[in-house]
Amino acid sequence: MTELTKTLELKLVDPNAHKREKLRETRAAYQQALQEAFDANCSTLGEANDIVGDYQLSSYAKNALKRYVPQLTTTYGANKLSDDHPVRFTNEGVKIDHKPENTIEWYVKIPHHEDYHLWVPAQPNPEQRDWLEAVITGDADVGEGRLLKREGTWYFHLIATRDIPLNSEVPAEERTPIGVDIGEASLVTVCHRDEHGSPTNPELWTDEGKTVRRLRKRYFTTMRRLQRRESERITDTFGDELWAQIDDILHTVTREVVEYAESVESPVLVLEDLRYIQESMDYGDYMNRRLHGWGFAKLHAQITYKAVERGIPVVTVDPRNTSQECHACGERGARPQQATFKCSNDACWIGEYQADINAALNIADRYLSGESRSREHENDDDSAEDGASLTRPQDSQADAETQQATLGTYAS
Repeated sequence: MTELTKTLELKLVDPNAHKREKLRETRAAYQQALQEAFDANCSTLGEANDIVGDYQLSSYAKNALKRYVPQLTTTYGANKLSDDHPVRFTNEGVKIDHKPENTIEWYVKIPHHEDYHLWVPAQPNPEQRDWLEAVITGDADVGEGRLLKREGTWYFHLIATRDIPLNSEVPAEERTPIGVDIGEASLVTVCHRDEHGSPTNPELWTDEGKTVRRLRKRYFTTMRRLQRRESERITDTFGDELWAQIDDILHTVTREVVEYAESVESPVLVLEDLRYIQESMDYGDYMNRRLHGWGFAKLHAQITYKAVERGIPVVTVDPRNTSQECHACGERGARPQQATFKCSNDACWIGEYQADINAALNIADRYLSGESRSREHENDDDSAEDGASLTRPQDSQADAETQQATLGTYAS
């Protein structure tokens, strides 16, 4: 068994005028309290409490806000908030009800103020129905809730955690490690070795990488032009469609990565430990922006939760030098071009090799050498969610866009 955390999305179904007004009031009060506490640079719960205590919010929203502001100011070093920050509620204020006899089966309790709560019918993501049923039966633990509005529609996000069984009958040493390289030229590259140790069936998502680079370049170029023209209203809304396209690409690619793993006998996905990437990534402002903006943590998180849901183990390894070492002889080499690795060992048969495949094989080999770490640890956590400062703080994959927007302009 392994513990998996996921964000469940429910679309609120046609709240009446009264409930819409109460939702608007809650959202407005929360954002005002958040902005005031953030502007005051509150670094402790007590400092935040002194500011938000008088706002017309439920204790569940106040407590969530008081915990979150110090994270923004100390942990993440945020310097700006977006205008559409979600309203957060502690788990005590979150409740889901299921009425299978009704046309609309699901209902969400949204705290408004003090003891006054709104019950609103909701339409869940069909793919997450089993998770909601686990919440109802108590087989999943409920975490924080978030109320947000996108393009005129209200949504409620619910953080849930449950134990997922893994296909663990096969001993770790008998599994087939699949190296996963998240990169710049190819968005993701996967490869493994056959029973003879030879590289086999590499798959690269190069076209998707080109598309994401093009969309991001268009976004940042246009944003700079709008900011120079001081077009604040347009700047606040521009890019939603572009980032929605990028998000669709990421979800498609990560789903295909897991499908690749399912095609391999007794697979284990081997990913890079994001903490090492975060510590070593310092290529100057321009390259940092490009590399951070790829969404390493988001891809990492999506691959992980989709694999675990399918019963596929996921481990992480130290990624240092995986792109610089030859997968055949272990000697250091060079990358004369982004997609080309050149071995420095004249006696090695490699010569030149596809760089991303070489890195993926090195990542896979670190599992075989015993350097891997399970995704489940007693004393620490190397999860993508905790390493998400690479793409701005995010608690889980489903609402990463909302989390990225927390600090203002989308992640870069």
